[in-house]
Amino acid sequence: MHFLPDVYVPCEVCEGARYNRDTLDIEFKGKNIAGVLSLSCEEALEFFSNQPSIARHMQTLVDVGLGYVRLGQPAP
Repeated sequence: MHFLPDVYVPCEVCEGARYNRDTLDIEFKGKNIAGVLSLSCEEALEFFSNQPSIARHMQTLVDVGLGYVRLGQPAP
């Protein structure tokens, strides 16, 4: 309806994480996929410092001034 404001109701199962429980149960270094996607490129550079192929890409993004961008940030 055009006269009512939009309403956002987070999913009761995933609590807005966008992944099912089985997926969210898998962790890498204490973070699940939702946690990793919430990292900024700068935070991801530190988090993946022991993964050279990932760290190289994160370093490039930080070098060009995009360190603030979240890994899971949607494109417009």
